[in-house]
Amino acid sequence: MNKVLTIIRWIYAAFFFLIGAQSLLVIAGIFPSSEFPGSPETKAFTEAIFATGFIGPIMSITYVASGILMLFNRTAPLGIVLLAPFVVVILFTHLMLNGSPVFGVMLAAFLGLFAWQFRDAYKPMWNYQNSSLKSN
Repeated sequence: MNKVLTIIRWIYAAFFFLIGAQSLLVIAGIFPSSEFPGSPETKAFTEAIFATGFIGPIMSITYVASGILMLFNRTAPLGIVLLAPFVVVILFTHLMLNGSPVFGVMLAAFLGLFAWQFRDAYKPMWNYQNSSLKSN
């Protein structure tokens, strides 16, 4: 099961890496811009994100970095954490604006599954004890 989950994680990572890379190439003017899929509301939301001039590049760079980080067991937990806020936005975009929740729910469910797979890596965040804060 762990091997299957690893292969699925690699596909998931490659998906975000490729989306991020394509987006960066569009921002750089190397690739032509394409129509945003989905409802008119989704199109307006996506256009607004890229119209800011800074959220689109940050999002794209994070997709590329997260995709690379998620390929390796040692760095996958960091890639999952970096990608999580964007996947939440994707989830709610599909739930509230697009009217097609399946894709958003699938992306969020897989990310949750990967986070569960690496749950031991997150334990220090919840069990952190700063020795300088302890009173004697």
